[in-house]
Amino acid sequence: MPPMPELDKSALARLAFWSGNMTMINESKMSWPGFSYTEPEFARMAVLAEAVTPGAFARYLAINTVVFIALAGLAIVGFFLPLIIVLFPNPAEMTPLPFVLILAATCLLAIGIGLPISMRVAAWGSTSDEMRAQLTARPGDAELAAKAAHQITRMTVIMCGLLVPGVLLWIAFDIKGGPIITALKWVAAGLMGASMAHTALTRRKG
Repeated sequence: MPPMPELDKSALARLAFWSGNMTMINESKMSWPGFSYTEPEFARMAVLAEAVTPGAFARYLAINTVVFIALAGLAIVGFFLPLIIVLFPNPAEMTPLPFVLILAATCLLAIGIGLPISMRVAAWGSTSDEMRAQLTARPGDAELAAKAAHQITRMTVIMCGLLVPGVLLWIAFDIKGGPIITALKWVAAGLMGASMAHTALTRRKG
């Protein structure tokens, strides 16, 4: 297989922001299921992450969040709702399987296409000329970027695939969420927030 072409500055900046994220997780002795890297890959990520200042990383997260939410909303308004209205003009005639399949397709559209776009926009809006000057492509960077993109795509497909049987089982067994599910959502949100704060603090101290 011929070697992959060298990354340009924009692609290298996107890899640097991704490296900042994964490096913080690795330094905190945590891991994301489906996102594993070798020690040499983490070493290269650590070098790339050094070019990302805390302010730039915070701006990247903020832009990525806002743009992704906007794109996800666009997928719902422009894809999910029109399709549901056309297929089921009478909501009482809606059946579970088509509804869940359309929902999964919407999630796949929002995450599979929307997330890469939001990450590109966030990297573009958060990369300064000083940061670009610090980034120099090395052999293996293109392969590392391709690996990260493949992991994101793979996990997106898995999550959207699990959504279908999960929701169907929820409907089939008539599971009532109630206060328990609401409490679990708040616990999950709290843990995620605490994890992000911890990793950010660890990176700043480092």
